[in-house]
Amino acid sequence: MVEDDAFSRVALIDALKLQRLHVVAGVSTAKEALEAQKKFDPSVAICDLDLGVGPTGLDIAQVLRQRNPKIGIVMLTSYRDPRLAGSDLPPLPQGAILLNKRELQSMSTIVMQIIAAATSPLKKRKADWSKSHKFQSLSDTQIAILISIADGVPTSKIAEERGVSEQAIEKTISRICKNLDIPQLKDKNQRIQIVRAFFYGAGREI
Repeated sequence: MVEDDAFSRVALIDALKLQRLHVVAGVSTAKEALEAQKKFDPSVAICDLDLGVGPTGLDIAQVLRQRNPKIGIVMLTSYRDPRLAGSDLPPLPQGAILLNKRELQSMSTIVMQIIAAATSPLKKRKADWSKSHKFQSLSDTQIAILISIADGVPTSKIAEERGVSEQAIEKTISRICKNLDIPQLKDKNQRIQIVRAFFYGAGREI
């Protein structure tokens, strides 16, 4: 179990033990995860996507899979679209199972997915991160611009960084607003609504 939040890590481990699963280690960093794999050689790794500063859960999952091609991978996330975590994420390891923490209804769901990851670690699976269609309708470029807006980058700077005109960025912002059902307002309130949409997609409503 790789989870940087101590309370969440302990709570989930205790819950899994009550379901009679053998949890060999609970860690919070990439270094600890690799050490635990070397020591215990687990059949499944459960990784939270967002581990704060440093490597993501996906980064760790990639290395764990390189060291053991048959290890099962279960990814946990609050993001309704993983692209909102950053545009430089590594690809998902084949067979990894994706679970949105905000959509889980019971521990039995997690247990069943852990068992599936253990028995068929390389099975081709549909990467369905979320039931929300709104973020899935955004292109990678739109997602990147959405992140920039949430980071407080002005339109002129976004245009400069992407090598396009401010007008082109404004048009993209309009399409983002349309896809996310944000009112087309020509004032600061529109950016506030876009930032709210980003935090909603990141599972951190404000």
